[in-house]
Amino acid sequence: MYQSEVALRTDVSKKMQQRAMYRRTRRNRKLRYRPARWLNRASMRKEGRLAPSLKSKLDSHLREKKQVEAILPISHWKVETASFDIHKITNPTVTGAGYQQGAQLGYYNVKAYVLQRDNYKCQSGRKTKHSAKLHVHHKVFRSQGGTYAPSNLITLCETCHNDLHAGKFELKVKRSKTKHATEIGIVKVQLKQCWDFEETFGYVTKFKREQVLGLPKTHYYDAVSICCENGELVQQAKHVLRKRHVASGDYQQTKGVRSEKWIPVGKLFGLKKHDFVQTPQGTGFVKGKRSSGYFALETILGNKVHACANIKKNTVRISARTTTLTQPMEAARILVTKVITST
Repeated sequence: MYQSEVALRTDVSKKMQQRAMYRRTRRNRKLRYRPARWLNRASMRKEGRLAPSLKSKLDSHLREKKQVEAILPISHWKVETASFDIHKITNPTVTGAGYQQGAQLGYYNVKAYVLQRDNYKCQSGRKTKHSAKLHVHHKVFRSQGGTYAPSNLITLCETCHNDLHAGKFELKVKRSKTKHATEIGIVKVQLKQCWDFEETFGYVTKFKREQVLGLPKTHYYDAVSICCENGELVQQAKHVLRKRHVASGDYQQTKGVRSEKWIPVGKLFGLKKHDFVQTPQGTGFVKGKRSSGYFALETILGNKVHACANIKKNTVRISARTTTLTQPMEAARILVTKVITST
């Protein structure tokens, strides 16, 4: 009856940093004095606070739950949760007693371990005269969410450390292998506190999807497999509803080096950004508006439909802009192979 797939946002941290940059720039202009106010924000001091990126992922789950309950008479929820072995991800060869013997075994603190790991040598890779004094540097700064984990620490000499903070060179940073696993664990704990559901696991879903229903691997077919009881078969839907959430308004007013170009906001030719329209050049969501009447169109996944569609002639608005955009798309083709054996 209902089959959809929601993509979680991954740009929240970047947006927060951009907003902070704009805010600091305003304080440095020749305007009235604007004192820094980050110390008096209740959200920074409240107990059980979640980072904005994690809160966005948690809210996306609860928003989807609320929307499904608004259109269907839901009496029972069954949710698949995932668990990850962080130690196994970082060290695939660990077994048995190895879990009690981590990398920092025998060291007084993290700093001593990092210095020993890097052989007491500067790891900047620069061809310059290195100083004898060594520092332990955070690859991702603490102000940007970095941790004291050994994977986020590196040994630098005092000269390279000062040059790095002065912006004279950049350090190549490898992405953490456990970031997503940690986030999933946090979101799972939060969901269990505010959502009453029956928990199931991936191996159960995989067996029913492959052996019973014969469905391909997609997120929405996993959901179908979770809902089906043992021996229950369902008629497969031809379309899946792709969903995307956008802001309620357009916050960028200008563009250009000195903000000299005004961006048309609100309605233009009777259409707003993210309206779903049908034109002779294609059907899609309004991505960009031009005062000439030639708009850019895209699909819900962000793929280009047409870069310059004429909306002044033979244009029909199928749906108006909302914070939840939906578009039906063809479901994955189902490949079922029958194996015939003879005895």
